[in-house]
Amino acid sequence: MKYLITGATGYIGGQMARRLHSKREHVICLTRNGKRVDDLPVIDGDLLLPSTLVNACGHADIVIHFAGALGRGLTPKMISDINVNGTLNLIHAAKNAGVKYFLHISSGAVVGPREGKPADEKTTCCPYTPYEISKYKGECKALELAQELNLPLGVARPTFTYGPGDPHKLLMFKLIKKGFFFYIGKGYSTNHPVYIDDLLDGIELMLDKKPKQEVYILGGPKPVTKRNWAETIAQELNVQPFFFRFPEKPTWLGAIVMEGLGKLIRLELPLTRSRILAMSKNWGMDISKAKTELGYSPKIDLKEGVRKTVSWYRQNKWL
Repeated sequence: MKYLITGATGYIGGQMARRLHSKREHVICLTRNGKRVDDLPVIDGDLLLPSTLVNACGHADIVIHFAGALGRGLTPKMISDINVNGTLNLIHAAKNAGVKYFLHISSGAVVGPREGKPADEKTTCCPYTPYEISKYKGECKALELAQELNLPLGVARPTFTYGPGDPHKLLMFKLIKKGFFFYIGKGYSTNHPVYIDDLLDGIELMLDKKPKQEVYILGGPKPVTKRNWAETIAQELNVQPFFFRFPEKPTWLGAIVMEGLGKLIRLELPLTRSRILAMSKNWGMDISKAKTELGYSPKIDLKEGVRKTVSWYRQNKWL
């Protein structure tokens, strides 16, 4: 099979491209301005320029769509344009090029911050941030359009992904090493880390089974508390697991003030309401559907995953 992978310059997409390439699969990475992904073949394309996507999809049997907009300096409109309109442009191009299967990579974050039991695929989604809203709208629109066009399409929702080579979680490890990490509340709200290799295993299962019009949450073995997550990292780094604790309500008010100040000085300050929600609310997921229907079975628990990640950071002098 020939695979076209978008978002291969990012962490998860890049790891997926390298894995498939290591198995001697034919992989092409869709990038802008010829940006390289190791020594993998690349083809130019822009999600917001439909004419550039037709040729790219013409080289593929399967499209794996990782690309998305997230980060500082992006307006809600810019995020929505890429995560929603860009996805729809790619689906149209895939259909016109005769692509056999389209795997859309969404996010476990689309359910939004929660109280109570872990979320599953039937949980009503209440996304909060512009990114979460755009990813949820993107997956809903993708499923609708694919059904209308009769293009086989599945949706994967990765949870909080981490592992060797991940630049996005590095700051957290550095803060914990320096003793600067903090909790919002008591630290007992949940997160759902998934080690990169387990996530890629789940994605490969979806590529193998090619479920149509189905959504699967791909997470680690179980949700963990923020306290458990931070203390596991601290233990691996050989530092005292002592962290600051801030009450939720005063911190929330502080975030509102900081966001207003940030708009005035045109600078994104570190304390935001979305970060407080990420730190204080529950983000645990139920992966039963993926286990039952795909045979998904994540093997790397938190302790082993953190050990492997810290080892890689140290060996490569990131930490």
